[in-house]
Amino acid sequence: MADPIFIEVITSPNCVHSPTALKVARQLIRGSREMIVLREVSLASKEGVERAKAVALDATPAIMINGALRYIGVPSLGAMQRMLSETVEKEKERNSYFF
Repeated sequence: MADPIFIEVITSPNCVHSPTALKVARQLIRGSREMIVLREVSLASKEGVERAKAVALDATPAIMINGALRYIGVPSLGAMQRMLSETVEKEKERNSYFF
């Protein structure tokens, strides 16, 4: 069984685009065969502020996949699918190393 993919959507309560970014992420999950864990991290929380500082984020919404900042703004569903595919391929490569 493959490891889950972790998607974080960093949002702000003052950002009109944050709900749309969450909607696109949810659409991605519904159409995916991968195990995906989706989490919203709001800048209204201490955790959200710390997360944004850690990646030098100055705009929302932002999409993070497996801890890496991948997109700022609202990606199309196709763009999200490509980001997910790239992440899955990297994970397959990482898990295929033999020592």
